[in-house]
Amino acid sequence: MRPEAFANSPSGILVPTEQGQRAFVPNPLPPKLDPAEYVGSLETAASAIGELNGIGRTLDNPYLLIRPMQTKEALTSSSMEGTYTTVDDLLLFEAGAFRSGTAADTREVSNYRRALSNAISSLTDLPLCLRTLRNAHRTLLHGVGDARGLNKRPGEFKVHQNFIGAFDIEGARFIPPPPDHAVRCLNDLEAFIHRERDDHIPLLIESALIHYQFETIHPFADGNGRVGRMLITIHLFQRELIKQPILYLSPYLEEHRDEYIDLMYEVSRSGAWGAWIEFYLGAVTESARQTVAIADRLFALQRQYRSALQGAGRSANLLAISDHLFIEPVFTIPGIASLLGVTYRAAQLNVKQIEKAGLIREIENTSNPRFYVAPGILAVIRGEFEAGDRIATRTAQRRTK
Repeated sequence: MRPEAFANSPSGILVPTEQGQRAFVPNPLPPKLDPAEYVGSLETAASAIGELNGIGRTLDNPYLLIRPMQTKEALTSSSMEGTYTTVDDLLLFEAGAFRSGTAADTREVSNYRRALSNAISSLTDLPLCLRTLRNAHRTLLHGVGDARGLNKRPGEFKVHQNFIGAFDIEGARFIPPPPDHAVRCLNDLEAFIHRERDDHIPLLIESALIHYQFETIHPFADGNGRVGRMLITIHLFQRELIKQPILYLSPYLEEHRDEYIDLMYEVSRSGAWGAWIEFYLGAVTESARQTVAIADRLFALQRQYRSALQGAGRSANLLAISDHLFIEPVFTIPGIASLLGVTYRAAQLNVKQIEKAGLIREIENTSNPRFYVAPGILAVIRGEFEAGDRIATRTAQRRTK
């Protein structure tokens, strides 16, 4: 890190760290801002969130949308850190199809979704705090092996200096606070989150400040980016700006990865809060709109599935299975029997009817039990909207033949 680039920063100070280097310690939040400068972007973002919340209110079971969106977030946020798997492998793993040689990346992405879901659920008992983040980090890195973070002290803050952008500290683009400074910064961040909100900072700007601050502190030895992106949704949901935890920014941030990183860097280097906040509000706006588009496709698919089953008798059990596919698009017959409270044979007959309607197919090379998948739902989660629409169209065509 070039100390001279940060020497006159209004956003923080430089302190000595190991090997003769200097680390950046951000000032406590909030910086001096004029929210009036962001009125237009705030109104646009608020409108997009309002539309998203409107969709959330129409759901009888919010998990019809929450689970697919959390799956997509886990895949995208993890890929930003070089951890890759497929929708199919992730859902097979989570459904219990433990293939021999299951990739460590698949387990790690599953950890992400579980950490996110657990953190959101924990808000009913514990407000967002440092313990929330430590617990999420512990789940994220659970059982992933030394090479992927097990030796990175899951659930504990860093005890050694970390750095960003190089394999050695001398070549690092950015060096976050040393461990002792990081602890003080985290305590200040927690105090800011729980402050009496008498400073009239709009919640979306508050979210932008919190995300920047966490990423700049970089408090864990590994996994900071993923926990930091979880923090966005956790914070907005706790503040009730989003009524359901269905807003996730990682797909947008991945698409604009270089700009995302550079703008946070510029806040630290030169105090360029304006450009960062405008970018963040744009990310919120586009992410909310993308979620609405995904929701529209999932709801259309749900209607098509229900319509496809009308000719099969439209029994309550068939419709229950059809709706459950959006929560668990990969499933087994014993799982369906447990869901419905019926015998294996009864569940099997229902599954066969849905398979005959063209909504699901058996996955090859699985047995004891056999696994089934709803390809149209997986296509939407992947973002393959045209593929999802083609599957739905073929289903409709089969009904008319």
